[in-house]
Amino acid sequence: MIYALLKLIVKIALRIFFKEISVNNKHFMPRKGPVIVVANHPNTFMDPMLIASILPKQVHFLANATVFGRSKLQHWIFNKVLHMIPVYRKQDVKPGIKPDNKAVFAKCFEFLASEGTLLIFPEGTSYLERKLREIKTGTARIALGAEKENDFKLDLKILGIGLNYSDGRRFRSKVTLNIDEPIELSKYKNEYQGDEYSAVKKLTEEIRARLEKHLILTRNEEEDKLVLAIEKIFKSTLLEGAEVSKKERDFVVNKEVIKAINYFEEKNPGRLETIKLNIEKYFNDIERLKLNDEVFTKKNLSGSIFLKGLSALFYLILGFPVYVYGLINNYLPYIIPSQVAGKITRDVEYLAPIMMVTGIFTFSLFYSLQIYFFYQLFSVLWLTVLYGVSLPLSGFFVMHYWNFMMHSGKNLRLLTLFRKRKDIIFNLVAQRKALFNLIKETKEEYLTNSL
Repeated sequence: MIYALLKLIVKIALRIFFKEISVNNKHFMPRKGPVIVVANHPNTFMDPMLIASILPKQVHFLANATVFGRSKLQHWIFNKVLHMIPVYRKQDVKPGIKPDNKAVFAKCFEFLASEGTLLIFPEGTSYLERKLREIKTGTARIALGAEKENDFKLDLKILGIGLNYSDGRRFRSKVTLNIDEPIELSKYKNEYQGDEYSAVKKLTEEIRARLEKHLILTRNEEEDKLVLAIEKIFKSTLLEGAEVSKKERDFVVNKEVIKAINYFEEKNPGRLETIKLNIEKYFNDIERLKLNDEVFTKKNLSGSIFLKGLSALFYLILGFPVYVYGLINNYLPYIIPSQVAGKITRDVEYLAPIMMVTGIFTFSLFYSLQIYFFYQLFSVLWLTVLYGVSLPLSGFFVMHYWNFMMHSGKNLRLLTLFRKRKDIIFNLVAQRKALFNLIKETKEEYLTNSL
């Protein structure tokens, strides 16, 4: 009952925190039988919350013993309420002592035999980067050990999930969960009975390969920025003719861009370097003018901005009172989580989950108090209900209004520059067009030579 309530609260919080949560291949999720879910681990506590929110069955987690702390209450909450199982690593025990996780393995075997769902992050650590670190053998040992305990009649499945964040630190960013077809363990039966080490090694490698297929992986920050820039400029035409659903579009685009970058790095590094230099110059120029690429996507810049400017001004004037109302009612519960996260940690992997969890409490507390005092002041039930409904709605309006205002400001700045210095704007438009054509030619060469 507590788990179901927490799951509902977390689901609502996630839908508020993220602008978009895309889940691909839901049909691969087993509805019955024991399951071990494996995933990459870029965003600490956010990762298990996202995965648990989409799985149909109750989930138990394997977690580093350090998160349990020394408090008995904390240990009880993590163990009994959040269903977390502590795993001890070398760094979690005193120097010279080898961690003993036999009891953990036994508990996992028992749990899986009762058709439970177990979530494991086989990398063992969490870093907010687009990399898949070394996959530890623990998952394969638990899975094959559980089957051995049950004469390979358990029908245990390993379900891989790739987590891809657009920006794991930022509120109202996007996240994509790619679900892989479950791994059947029956094919490892004969090898495991003959050579346990070899079977564990092969299964671990299969888990790594399966996860890698569903992840955006870049080698460094420079490549990350290049992929993002190409996607921004060329996104609308990168998948022309390809049958890709809207949910999968961003993932497929990024995956193909990375393949193309790797191809040209080997076959035509000069072409790749030219693209890098042109992209860097273009984005440095628009950033210096405090603009963004989106304002240059219109065919008729001055006419489009002028017509939209009138409707934008109308919206900003009429919406301003609602914006002020929403800001007054939502500012404190919104700003406190970021302040708390900044005080607690400087590790980027912990910022987003701390902000979201803190936000659950701050919004619940402030909204409850605001509704209570409003009723005490006016003593009208229907008016109090209306006020309560207005709180989250006005909060969302504030976010939309603020983003709209920032975008309108950039459009206004572009129009002002266009009136005063047309040469600068025409130069940027020409830069973008040349860059677009260069990327288009590169795409065609890549598609021709990579098939």
